[in-house]
Amino acid sequence: MNSTNIEIFIQTLVTLFVLMDPIGIVPIFVALTKDQSTHEKKTTARHVSIVVALVLVISTLFGNNILSYFYIGIPEFKVSGGLLLLLMSLQMLTTDNISAAFAKGQSGTYNSGRLVTPLGIPLLAGPGAIGTVIIYGQKAHTALSYGLILIDVIIASFAAYVAMYNAHHVARFFGEIGIEIITKIAGLILGAIAIRFICQGLILLLPGLG
Repeated sequence: MNSTNIEIFIQTLVTLFVLMDPIGIVPIFVALTKDQSTHEKKTTARHVSIVVALVLVISTLFGNNILSYFYIGIPEFKVSGGLLLLLMSLQMLTTDNISAAFAKGQSGTYNSGRLVTPLGIPLLAGPGAIGTVIIYGQKAHTALSYGLILIDVIIASFAAYVAMYNAHHVARFFGEIGIEIITKIAGLILGAIAIRFICQGLILLLPGLG
């Protein structure tokens, strides 16, 4: 393993952790799953983390080809993802029971599937994380370097899983009223993230705005 491969491994891993922010996803996860049982929350955490890993693995291996085929780029991802997050943040701020409103249905598996968006995409596997693995994938010229990036993806996805898996402890600590407060704060944070995504995308698409 040469220094270039080590550099790609470390840089990719650090960037993914910063962009995915597994700890930061906990209050949003708690808010969206507050009406689920502990088992359903763990199932949701598992489903979301698996989807995140798959999205980032596919992006690493085929991201450039997929984007080129549809003539789209990361800026467009930022705007569309930002709009999705903005709608979600408005729901969190204006709906009394956000988990019921967003994850309709009685089945825990169905609910966990519904919560793949926005928890998995675009919060964890968002434009930043997807863009990161695509960019570092371009720098990978050997099977080893590609493999190291994929290991980074698995590590970061597992970290997100661990954070969400243990989120019920946070919910138990704060109680029902505390979760309501967390929901509103998380909605504000999510709205700010959404605006940042939209602005970054628009500046890249329309440089004159900068």
